[in-house]
Amino acid sequence: MLTQLHKLTAERLTRYGNTIFHLEPNVKDAPGGLRDYQAAVWLRQIGGEKREPLSSSAAEEELASGAVDFLSAIRCFLHYSNARNDNTLTYELQAGAAERSLGVTDGLPRDAAEWMRLYFRHARTLNRQLLRYLEQKAPAPRTFRQRLFNAARSAKSEPGNGKPFAVRDGRFELLDAREICDRSVLFSLFTEAARAGVPLSRRAERSIAYIMKHPELPVKNADVTWAMLREILGADYPGVALRPLQRLGLLAEILPEFTRIDSLVVRDFYHRYTVDEHTLRTIEHLQELSESTDARGVHFKELWKTAERRDLLILALLLHDVGKGMAVENHVTGSLEALQTAAARLVLSPDETAEVQFLIEHHLDMSATVQRRDIFDPATVSAFAATVGNQERLQRLCLLTYADIHAVNPEALTPWKAEMLWQLYVATSNHFSRTLDTDRLHAHDEVSLLEQVRAQSGGASTQEIERFLEGFPRRYLAVHSAAEIAAHFALYEELGAQPVQTELQVRRHAFSLTLLTADRPALFATISGVLAGWGMNIIKADAFANSAGIVLDTFHFSDLHRTLELNPTETDRFLKSLNDVVSGKAPLEPLLSGRESASRARLPKVAIETRIGFDDSSSEHSTLLEIVAQDRPGLLYDIGSTLARLGCNIEVALIDTEGQKAIDVFYLTEQAKKLGTEKQDLLRASLQHALA
Repeated sequence: MLTQLHKLTAERLTRYGNTIFHLEPNVKDAPGGLRDYQAAVWLRQIGGEKREPLSSSAAEEELASGAVDFLSAIRCFLHYSNARNDNTLTYELQAGAAERSLGVTDGLPRDAAEWMRLYFRHARTLNRQLLRYLEQKAPAPRTFRQRLFNAARSAKSEPGNGKPFAVRDGRFELLDAREICDRSVLFSLFTEAARAGVPLSRRAERSIAYIMKHPELPVKNADVTWAMLREILGADYPGVALRPLQRLGLLAEILPEFTRIDSLVVRDFYHRYTVDEHTLRTIEHLQELSESTDARGVHFKELWKTAERRDLLILALLLHDVGKGMAVENHVTGSLEALQTAAARLVLSPDETAEVQFLIEHHLDMSATVQRRDIFDPATVSAFAATVGNQERLQRLCLLTYADIHAVNPEALTPWKAEMLWQLYVATSNHFSRTLDTDRLHAHDEVSLLEQVRAQSGGASTQEIERFLEGFPRRYLAVHSAAEIAAHFALYEELGAQPVQTELQVRRHAFSLTLLTADRPALFATISGVLAGWGMNIIKADAFANSAGIVLDTFHFSDLHRTLELNPTETDRFLKSLNDVVSGKAPLEPLLSGRESASRARLPKVAIETRIGFDDSSSEHSTLLEIVAQDRPGLLYDIGSTLARLGCNIEVALIDTEGQKAIDVFYLTEQAKKLGTEKQDLLRASLQHALA
């Protein structure tokens, strides 16, 4: 019986999206309705209730009793108003209930939106109570031998490793609840949950709620810093932590601006959920992309996996709609005001604030462009690209837009709309790739940039910085910040002592390698070959050259065999190997021989047809070579070697992958001119042979 009750209750909650926050809720059957209370009573009677330390059962029962009285009054009001058994609390009846101050005894007047906040708070009480009982596993009949065996072992758990919490049966449990009086310890628990995607148990949440309200357990280290919060927001599963943070009131402590949209109903007949529920769902839709099988999310999956500074994207989502709870004409204006107070309190840097401000200010631009403009009109793409500014912002704005539309209601993100959103992203990305290289940098005109780089370079000579920057494609400025350019300039200054300069950084999802040296034949192919020889999978690459013939190549790659992660001392050997091969001190072939034969022997899971195309119209000075091929180790080396052998100079390289599909674009010249038709034909045939 208990198992069947679990099943029926789960099915009912699923029908309503597992959320209490519907704008026109069913007060009987929806989550948080009277059926939740009945199911909780039945579960307690059938399964029994274990006594728990640090619980507040009496207080919870009092809250639940008040919630039942409130919802019962509403249900009677609905039946009398509709003259039938109809339990849907429509917009019109919400207004009528608010006018009567239904279920409220304080005598204060409330509009429909404020009265609905009371409804959602009562619904939250009943839903939490039910979920706690649902979390308790239904006991299955066991033999005498099984009972003896189970008595001899404890619940499946992972060690706490000195921490006051641990994973038990797939959820975080508290080992020493009193330790979480220290906010730094408490937030380390939420950080672990966000990183691992493991939720807190309802019992753990109850203990945290009890301790937070207990007068004899004072809070320690109450100030939550941006460094602590960004660890949660930038993790793979931020929603797993943000849900309980909201339920426990901790999110309101960190971001009091968020309280403006707590249980807020906005009556636009399009959004299905309250504003706070919509906001949390945007974040959950993004974290679901990592393992999504939904056709609508297939294009955006890789964007989420490779997004840099996810913390800024998630913070923007948390704040993007808080203006809807403020007395302003345009909610974006209110949200930007909220950002300023939050940024000052959390001490965000000016650059971080600017990025979040951009996302909030323009969070409707991409969906508006898809819906109201012809995205296949080059003028539309050009105007949108001018607003966005660079590839990294485009990636974050696209993810925000995807999540924002998806969280409106289950039907809002249609397959067509998802495809149009992706098409606009691709068109804008191509616009950046194909137009920014046409205008070469003239360093003396970049006064602001020169000042920023000089300030971060310890007062270096302006003339030297100009000499370094002169002739780089303007795309270089879009790809790299002033701080990164200053770091590149520092490598440039060391070229006299060491002709090959390298820098390796560990990113969240990959390694980033920067190499600076004088141009030489097959340089790009050589670097690609070394990475392939070490078993690295190249995710993305950029190649730039200035007027003085200095080449700056950046490779983002994953370590398939975790060589560098598991053997930190191998990092120095890897960089030395790279330096020796690029400098000509060591041959490349021994590195490649074993790797390439092994990779070619493995059949791919998905077969990708090789496509090679040329484009002479998109760049003023280069021929674009576009290659779609099966991704594999050594692919870039094979392409780069072929280009070098045929005398083609790589001006810009744009490397990307979609699953097992490699999508590579090269801006090519031969003796500073575009490739002729005969050279293109020869190159096509040579590449088809090399990639076969």
